[in-house]
Amino acid sequence: MRFFPVAIFLVAALRAEAAMVRVVAIEDGRTITIERNGARESVRLAGVDVRDDARARDLLRWTIGNAWVMVEPAGNGDYLVYRSPDALFLNRELVLRGYARATLANIAPELRAPSRYLGEFVPADPPRANPPAVSAKKPRRTGTGTSPRSSKPRSRRSRAPAGS
Repeated sequence: MRFFPVAIFLVAALRAEAAMVRVVAIEDGRTITIERNGARESVRLAGVDVRDDARARDLLRWTIGNAWVMVEPAGNGDYLVYRSPDALFLNRELVLRGYARATLANIAPELRAPSRYLGEFVPADPPRANPPAVSAKKPRRTGTGTSPRSSKPRSRRSRAPAGS
């Protein structure tokens, strides 16, 4: 009975269309060349409209120059590309750096800080002024020569009589 869920998972994993491939060249700011099953293939990044081709090409060379990537088909012959092993989403990285414009909704980055609205704060009772505190005399320290933070006694300097 335990074998059945594992078998389904393995079949699903084998049928997944995303594949790990090696990048062999960067053609331009949107196209990379990969090696899949011994054959070279050009792959276009999906959902990006490159604005600065030179900088986009340099970013791709710097991030995935000779690395393994996972390519996932996005339709129209374009792909979503993730760097291995940290899963850096290269399509979105081009947009975040300002080298491309997102043309698909799932490529556009979320540029606002996550926050949660908790409602308005309306205090039930207005704050009251604190009554003046009664000042009590604090006991004077007697200078026992030890500190509560240290187990070593303080060294006492011996004073030589003046004029000796």
